[in-house]
Amino acid sequence: PLRCELSQVRDVLSALLHTIVFARALGCCVPRDARCERVDVHYVTCGDGAVDVKIEEKINALVRWALKTGGGEADVAVSFYERERDKPRRGGALREALSGGRTRREEARAANGYWEQWRIGLEIFRGEELDETERARAREALRDQVVGTQRHVLGLVNEMKAHVPPVTTSDVVSFPFEISVPLARDDSPGSFGRDMLKRLASLGATPPSMI
Repeated sequence: PLRCELSQVRDVLSALLHTIVFARALGCCVPRDARCERVDVHYVTCGDGAVDVKIEEKINALVRWALKTGGGEADVAVSFYERERDKPRRGGALREALSGGRTRREEARAANGYWEQWRIGLEIFRGEELDETERARAREALRDQVVGTQRHVLGLVNEMKAHVPPVTTSDVVSFPFEISVPLARDDSPGSFGRDMLKRLASLGATPPSMI
């Protein structure tokens, strides 16, 4: 996992989440350069306001979790799935009752599964015990890890293309995605891991895990 101080979590996730989403934004986009001040890493966003908001919300949720729990190990997952096809659906009321009141969007994800999933492991600590020399050394090591992970993401995207579904939209982000992070209501990071394993076990096929 990437070992980072709580104050660096926002920069680390911004760089990696935007890199992953940009790599799968196969529509026409206006790339924007961005820079992480605390980690000194550059990255590119796809220039879509909705994507920016979605990523920021998930990062805020993780920061709230870390503040409540004091940090520790955390898994962040970015999962891409296919859009629900526009076709008549019969028995909607019965299906909703049997699914426990899930939304149509949730049903679509459960039915289609994820075709690709990226995992980011973090080890979050407060960093109060570090002196200036140790902090500078740790910051440099983290920067190298983040840059190396970005390159790894781009290399995998260029290498592994056969599993990517056909693009059926002109949207900037060609495929819907969700970001899973530990939530502040959890008592421990372990509960997030158990929930994630249960969800993955319910899928019909295991999607490619890219990190």
